[in-house]
Amino acid sequence: MKAEVRMHDLFTSSYDQLDGSIRSRVLSFIMKLSQDPEAPGLDYKIPKLAQHKLVRTARVTDNYRAVLIAAGADGDTSILYLVAVKKHDDAYDYASKLTLQVNPKTGAAELFDSAALGEVVEKARSVRPSAAAAPPLMPTGIKQKDLERFGVAPDIAEQLRQVTDEDTLEAIVSALPSSQGNAVLDLVYGKSPDQVWSDLVIEDPGEVDVDDIAAALHRPLSRLSFTAYEGENEDELRAVLEGDLAAWRVWLHPLQRKLAQHTGWNGPFRVTGGAGTGKTVTAIHRARHLARHLDTASTNKVLFTTFTKNLSRTIESQLKQLAGPKISERVDVVNIDALARRVVAATDAGRKALGDVRFVSAEGEEVRELWASAAMVGLGDWSPTFLADEWSRVVLGNAIVDEAAYLRVTRSGRAQRLTRPQRADVWQVIEQFERLMRSAGLMTFIQLAARAAATVATEPALRDQMGYRHAVVDEAQDLHPAHWKLLRSLIASGMDDLFIVGDAHQRIYGKPTPLSRYGIETRGRSRRLTVNYRTSKQILHWCLSAVDAEVDDLDLSADTLAGARSVFKGPEPEPHACDSAAGEDKALIAQINAWITDGLALSDIAVFAYDRKAVQSVADALADRGIASAVVTEQTDEDKLGNAVRVMTMHRAKGLEFRAVALVRLGADSFPPYYVQKMTGPERKLEEHKLRNVLYVAGSRARERLALIWTKKLSSLVAPPR
Repeated sequence: MKAEVRMHDLFTSSYDQLDGSIRSRVLSFIMKLSQDPEAPGLDYKIPKLAQHKLVRTARVTDNYRAVLIAAGADGDTSILYLVAVKKHDDAYDYASKLTLQVNPKTGAAELFDSAALGEVVEKARSVRPSAAAAPPLMPTGIKQKDLERFGVAPDIAEQLRQVTDEDTLEAIVSALPSSQGNAVLDLVYGKSPDQVWSDLVIEDPGEVDVDDIAAALHRPLSRLSFTAYEGENEDELRAVLEGDLAAWRVWLHPLQRKLAQHTGWNGPFRVTGGAGTGKTVTAIHRARHLARHLDTASTNKVLFTTFTKNLSRTIESQLKQLAGPKISERVDVVNIDALARRVVAATDAGRKALGDVRFVSAEGEEVRELWASAAMVGLGDWSPTFLADEWSRVVLGNAIVDEAAYLRVTRSGRAQRLTRPQRADVWQVIEQFERLMRSAGLMTFIQLAARAAATVATEPALRDQMGYRHAVVDEAQDLHPAHWKLLRSLIASGMDDLFIVGDAHQRIYGKPTPLSRYGIETRGRSRRLTVNYRTSKQILHWCLSAVDAEVDDLDLSADTLAGARSVFKGPEPEPHACDSAAGEDKALIAQINAWITDGLALSDIAVFAYDRKAVQSVADALADRGIASAVVTEQTDEDKLGNAVRVMTMHRAKGLEFRAVALVRLGADSFPPYYVQKMTGPERKLEEHKLRNVLYVAGSRARERLALIWTKKLSSLVAPPR
């Protein structure tokens, strides 16, 4: 009789502690177990001292045994949950301490070591607080009944309200069942009991039968700990357990799962949250869910788009890891610029217009020089920065093609007011700039997006030709109004049409863009994620100090990082103050060598600098010291880089993650860059806000280690490490 082998979240910590030879045996064991759990060689049995009738053990090797839960009907072997693999005697001892229960309040199935929980609570109770002790970590507004609402035992709830230090809190939370521990942490970090209930419990469990384990296992909250493995062979299982994306591939937060698998939103839905909170993970699961529910008789597809080319490649790879290579037949992953080009090239006129055009960044030096040249035809003293922004936000954003339309358009959100004569003067400059661009054979990507949106507007049949029924949009905060017009024109309004993911604190390209102006209404259909799975508590603290606490969201409201919390601890960010750029390189090399000594591979490490010149300088310094490195650009194929330190601009880091990150050239003389140092007033304030967002993005790519390196005086834009 075959078994469906699933996993409990406790299993990964057990698996991580095994050496390589035993891990391989574990993988083989799992495959054998799924074929026939009661095969004689597995020695599948009920341990004598087990507290619960569903606890089982089985032989992995002569010296190691697995601890399992038999979750099939009446405890049969049709469904088995792996809990741990330990040495023979340790496995039996662990099995004897496991408590399996149904939470009477939330209805979740809970598995935990009751003896370990009792020990940490007793230890916390025995500590007498000193007169100078810090106040309790639990907010004063959280009462004991609020903790008991989530099934926390009264004596433990009482103790949790008295805990004053993070180590004690973490010890108790770690020993609690995951469902309870997550609720406790959300309450500590500022969420209301009702918010926590909505995010975790998801659906009212009704009257809970504490003896019905099978029913409990089907509740959303249980899947925070108990989940199914969907692979078909040992290689896929190894990828689940050992890949960089192991956690998100297997265990989703109940709120993430609810958002990913919901069906029936009457229009677009928006998900926000800080870096590392699993927004992209949720989006990837959402794309798979939408693809599974497409009409099999149609040729419709799901569009998954994001801002950068590197990130789109990463997402496509992750989606295939999650759902298999055939998912590409139903989900089209393409970055927004490539999508725009595809739309324009779908018509004869569009292909002709593209011709030999060379695409350039609207913020690049080449375009800045053309703006400076064009400004000479104007009567006003217009700065290239103002002109470029006016053209991008007002002209391209509103699909304006003539002076009359520009004179009429509402310039909402623009800080500088313009009289009618001033508008006429600016329009003359813009026309001259566009002539210079055409004569040079140049086009910006925003121009491309605007043309694509206009193409679909004039040729509606293109929508059917492209064949997208749904769209999942990642990194939404960086999209331009022209991008939103393009997406709205490509995806027909309807049920579950757009799933939009973004974080305004990570806006490093675009500017605030209320979606409702483009026929994308999400008010009343949005949720915010707060649990950070990627970045340690210490690094998260630094990242949060780098940005403004509250910024605009994607639809005329405020977005905040309040309540953000990490699920693990690590070292504090490491500061390196140096005398020169050469000193920075020396400090960087010493830091990399220290990380390597601690067991990190070169490919686990990344170095970020603000500009390309600094990136190349760092790469040269690493090469001089014999440290293998690779400069990451838009064209880089990550799979071909091998074991080398990744060196790139902070902008290029978006969407990536590494075990260790070094941020360099953070001195006041080099950051902000010179062109920003020359700015004054609101213009400089806006650029500095964007630069802080860049720092937040760059720092939050680090999972465990972060180093900050600068010459002489640390830039005022950089939060000093504690």
